[in-house]
Amino acid sequence: MRAFLVLAALATSSALKVADPATKVATKVPAAKLPSSAASALALRGGGVVSGSVWLKSFSAFMGMYAVGFVLAPATVIEQNFDTPYDKYHLFISRLSGIAFLTLIYTFSTMETAAAVPIALTMACLTAVFGPIYAELKLETKPAHKMAFLMAPLIVSGFLAL
Repeated sequence: MRAFLVLAALATSSALKVADPATKVATKVPAAKLPSSAASALALRGGGVVSGSVWLKSFSAFMGMYAVGFVLAPATVIEQNFDTPYDKYHLFISRLSGIAFLTLIYTFSTMETAAAVPIALTMACLTAVFGPIYAELKLETKPAHKMAFLMAPLIVSGFLAL
């Protein structure tokens, strides 16, 4: 267990390093014609309204905290969000999901930001649809489950980072 905690801490700390967006070369051309001052500001940021590296770090922190909760305290996560008792199968699949999320977050931190952001954004969108939205529509949730809708601003800012 101690080795896992050390691994989780290392993965999280490496995922939270923020690269300097000013050192990146602009690779995207805006679709609409912007004033020269706006175009040069976007070029300085790497092309997006939101810095891709900052968004990826925010995504990693948000999803990473959720994943760590699933790995270390799955019973608590289930009790806080759902109006149903948990069993050993819920705990098993929760821990497995948490490990998968942590592995993906670590993988994103080792990838080039330009490649990682679209994949992470797709993951965020699919996770939102098949996770919180599905749960709100089809499962018995508690009021604390509404916190999952904090993914909405994360997803919107992700599209601004493209």
